Amino acid sequence: MKKYLLTLLACGLLAACNGNQNATQNEGTEAATTEETAASDTNISEESSSVKKNKKDTPSSNSATLTPDSPSSPNSLTDTEKKFLRIPTVSIETPYGGDGDIAYEHTQKEIVDEYMDENGRIHFALDEKPIRTIVSGENENIRNITNYGDAFIGIIEEEAYELTDQDQIVEAYQLILRATPAQLQGQELTYRTYEEATNLERGITKITYLIAPSLGDLDYIVQTQAYDHEALPILLEELESLGSPTLLPPAPQTPMDLQLFENMQAVQAMWGQLGQFDDPKTNRAEFEQLYLEVRKETLNMMARVNYTLSEEI
Repeated sequence: MKKYLLTLLACGLLAACNGNQNATQNEGTEAATTEETAASDTNISEESSSVKKNKKDTPSSNSATLTPDSPSSPNSLTDTEKKFLRIPTVSIETPYGGDGDIAYEHTQKEIVDEYMDENGRIHFALDEKPIRTIVSGENENIRNITNYGDAFIGIIEEEAYELTDQDQIVEAYQLILRATPAQLQGQELTYRTYEEATNLERGITKITYLIAPSLGDLDYIVQTQAYDHEALPILLEELESLGSPTLLPPAPQTPMDLQLFENMQAVQAMWGQLGQFDDPKTNRAEFEQLYLEVRKETLNMMARVNYTLSEEI
């Protein structure tokens, strides 16, 4: 059931941003609007939000003896429900060595010569320490911390936004394929497979899937003006973490990746901006405007990945 709700909420993300103009242009790549997806968004908001479900199913305070896992008001959550609001991550081995620096360091030539595969990609699994320091410059005095994995990695928290269930990876990839940009509508398209996708394309596919339930719950709060709901600070805290400069996206490795990476950085900054919003209840209009912009740009980010996956590399 949980997986089903996550899928429905992710589908709701695709529907919620239709009809808006793109604020961070990338060759006009925006998700297309359809009556079907627009209609489905209402159903998602009403039936699939865990916040909505809690409000509908919670007993009143005088109908049962309250326990630590029993909500005391329609806008309250049990401890278990609060945990489910957290975006799941997986722990990784520390990327740091004994001296406190990133454990592995390479020059640009070394990383290419030693680790680039026959398809021109450099990839390390999470258990292979994908965070590397790349040394460059004439005097090798420039050091960049680079993520050569295919998941967003928090280097301070030592965790990754990863999907470990193959079925969820398939669902996430299919959601990207549904986010067809307007200029590709009606065309016969051939997409690269998930396995053929770049590290960055895979990372965005996974993190937008993971963030979809949080945006679905925020949508319910905005639509019902439930700014006293206990879910709100948790959801904003998760978004703030996603916008942290220490959360590293996979590094770009193709010409198309370069633009995609810049777009992703802009969207990631917007996640953080929304998560740090001060007093949404008092500043509702401003908060709602920013929230809608975040949903729109998250969808447009998915459309851009759809676009790049339709191109050969």
